[in-house]
Formats: sequence, C-alpha cells, structure tokens
Amino acid sequence: MNRLLWLGLLGAPAADESGGEGVGLVLFVLFMAFLLWLVVAATRKKLRATRRGVEELPEEEAKRTARVWAEARRKAGEEEATEEAEPPAQEVEEEKPDIQQQLLQRAAERRRAREEAAIGRPPEAEEPAVEAPTASVGEPERAEQELQNFVQVPPPAPAAAKPRTLEEGLARTREGFIGKLSRLFGRASLSEEELEQIEEILFTADIGVRTSQKLVDFLQKETSREEKADPRRLLEALKGRIEQMLAVPAPPLDLAKAKPFVILVVGVNGTGKTTTIGKLAMRFRQQGLGVMLAAADTFRAAAQEQLGIWAQRAGAQIVSGQEGADPGAVVFDAITSARRQQLDVVIADTAGRLHTKVNLVEELRKVHRVCGKALEGAPHETWLVLDATTGQNAISQAKEFHQALKLSGIVLTKLDGTAKGGVIIGITDTFGIPVRFIGIGEGVEDLRPFEPGPFVQALFR
Repeated sequence: MNRLLWLGLLGAPAADESGGEGVGLVLFVLFMAFLLWLVVAATRKKLRATRRGVEELPEEEAKRTARVWAEARRKAGEEEATEEAEPPAQEVEEEKPDIQQQLLQRAAERRRAREEAAIGRPPEAEEPAVEAPTASVGEPERAEQELQNFVQVPPPAPAAAKPRTLEEGLARTREGFIGKLSRLFGRASLSEEELEQIEEILFTADIGVRTSQKLVDFLQKETSREEKADPRRLLEALKGRIEQMLAVPAPPLDLAKAKPFVILVVGVNGTGKTTTIGKLAMRFRQQGLGVMLAAADTFRAAAQEQLGIWAQRAGAQIVSGQEGADPGAVVFDAITSARRQQLDVVIADTAGRLHTKVNLVEELRKVHRVCGKALEGAPHETWLVLDATTGQNAISQAKEFHQALKLSGIVLTKLDGTAKGGVIIGITDTFGIPVRFIGIGEGVEDLRPFEPGPFVQALFR
C-alpha cells in the first residue's frame, strides 16, 4: 500500500500499468481531499474560537458602549437645538471684539487730534487714556491651577475677624470702570465728546456687550436734556438703571419650607466654593439651625478634608465618601441622614472641574436628580459660586451652568480683590438670576446677603 501511495504521488508507473494508473489517480485525489479537509477544519476551529470570544465579552462592556453611543447621539441633538434656540447670543459674542476695537480706535484718534491741536499744553491737563478691554474670556483657566495635596485652612472664627464695610470691600471695583465714570460725572458739564467717552468706558468694561449697549441706549434715549446737561443728575439716573438691573425678582430664602432644606452648590475649582459652603454653614448654625454638609466633591484632592474642618468649626455634621466615590451616593446619604435626624439644612459641595467638560455637566445633572430621589422637591436651591476676578469669563460660566441646571442663585466671591466686580451687573441682566450672597473679605461675616440698593451706593461712593 505504501508503495502504491509513493508511486501515485511521484507519478511513477506501477508494475501493472493498466491498473496502476487508476490506483495512483485515486490515491492522489484522496490525498488532495485530505489536505482540503484539514484546511476547512482549521478554518472552522478558528471561527468558533472567534465567535466564542465575542460571546464571552463582558456584559458591562457592551452596556457601556451602548451608553456611549446613546449619549453621543443625545448630545448632538442638544447642540443642534441650542444653536437654533440661541442665535442672538452667539451673534452678540461674535460682534464684541469688533465693537471694542472700533471704540478704542476712535478714542485714540480723538486723543491724537487733541494733542496736535493743543501743543504746549501741560501733560497733567491731558485726558487720561481709555484702557484697553480686559477680555477675561481669553485668560487662562485659573480654576485648574490648584495644589493637589494641600488643605486650605479656613479663616478665623467670626469673633476673631473684623467684618469689612461694604465700601471697603468694593474699593478695588471702584478703581475700575466705575472710577472712570465717576471722574467724568464729577465735572460741571459734559460735552458731546465726554458723553462718547462714557460710552467707550461702558463698552470696554467687564459687564458684557449686551448690558453695556442697554446702558448706552438708556443714556442716549431715556434721559432728558436737563439730565444730560447736569452730570450729577445723569449719574443718578445711571445708578438707578443699574440698580434695576441688579434687583432681579426672587422669592426670599425660606429655609423653613422644607425639612431639610437642600442647597446644591456648584462652580469650577478655585472660585471659593468649598469655603463659601463653610461660611454658609456657620451662618446657619448661628441662627440655631441644624446643618448637614455633603462632601460630594470626591475628585479634588483634600476637598473633603477642607470641608471637614469647616464642619468641625461650625458644629455641623458631614457625610463624605472615599476619594473617587460616587458623588450622588454621598448626597443621597447626607439627605437621608438629615431627614432621619430632623436637621434643617443640607448643603452639598460638588465637583468643580471645568464647566466645558461634558462629563462634569452630566455628573452634576445626576447629583441634581439624586437629590429629588432622596427628598421630593430637592434641591430647593441651586447656587453657582463665581470668582469676580475672572471678569467676563464668569458670564460664560453662568451661561453653561444655567443651561445645565437652571440656577436659582449666584454667590459672587473675591469682590475685595478685583476691579472687575462690575461683572455682577452683566450676569443679573443677561440671565435674570438673583445674587444671593457676595464675598468681600476673608472673614465669615464678609460673606453677606446681597442688597442691590446699598451695593450700588457703595459702588459709586
């Protein structure tokens, strides 16, 4: 048999040529069929292994992939809806650099003309130059520059800190565009050129282009000739208009309408969010209320330790989780515990990465929903903490957070350290969100409820 196989493979004739050729051909065909069977078997085995590997993919991975695709489709739909719903705001944002550039160019041309016409005039008599706009939208995101392993020690207790007056806290803001306006309005009369300078100052301030345009239109169209001829009367009219913009209708803060009353606090890192929560806790404790803090910023290093120091100092309770834990679970546990103990207020700290990151926005929405599951109607207030030193960038932050969470209040911090405090006017006018508290110093009492009338008076003092 072996001999016949070799003869068939080599094509050599067998002893019996008539029968040998037939046997060799049959063997050759059988051999080729055997090789084909081996190839097919190997291929089928590989296919079975591949199919088995696909079938054994973790169920959680498949679900996650499905969620990613669903989220991508939903986000695409929301972006299209937002672009269709808000074309005016986008157009205004695009016009802003051109308007400011034109105004500054006009101011420079007028200054050159005055210098050429008044050769020999003493330098001190010249008009001060209008400063270029400080467009904080292009500033680096200071919120991301934090020390990862540093616990910020809260300021001293109220008894050890002397509260600032509102005038003292707003001194730096008065040095900004308010100071420029005050110098012009302090004159005996205003020429047409000086009225134009007022417009330029407003347009180059940190209050936003839309709000600036409203104030300019007010001065041009809604004031009388007598007011325009008298700078003091014109200033009073402008102060009244600004006060109207700041006086956003809002119900008073009624902490007794729910037990516990849940306040969700959001904002990017570096705005003073956690410190603000600590000061609020001390304020409520001084009113005799039981306070629970929820340390739901589980992503920032030392955030829970910092809030724990505030809780100990205020005599408040705190619920926290391990670093990287689910923020929603922390908030749920805090509200549940506060309900069980019949506490009055729950203040929830949240993550504060950049507002432009979709994952943060979705996480905040989730925490917002969890509040409602833990207590129907919660959160009763959603406050955004903004850093006044960021200028117009605070307006863009307010827009993003308001679209995601429907804010009910603003807390503006660090007014004592910046000349850009006028951004508060742009925020209230643009979004109609009331300002609940302002921070004008480091002490606990320096976080005070916002009142439009006294604020405007201190601003233009």
